[in-house]
Amino acid sequence: MKSVNLLREDINKIDSKILDLIRKRAKMSVAVGEAKKLSKTPVLDKTREKEILKKLKTPYEIQIFKKIISESRKLQ
Repeated sequence: MKSVNLLREDINKIDSKILDLIRKRAKMSVAVGEAKKLSKTPVLDKTREKEILKKLKTPYEIQIFKKIISESRKLQ
């Protein structure tokens, strides 16, 4: 069994990857927002949000993605 410190090192590596992906997603959200503005498409797309949330399996995942979606909407 790994020690707590080794497990935390693994978590730190994962956190770094997650942050990188969140930052990439934020940039994409800004680009989507610009495209929506040009095409006069509303920022809120309930169908798209439902599609994303439907793929999730746990309340933990749903809670995290609801926050990601909310913050992405703000960026748009």
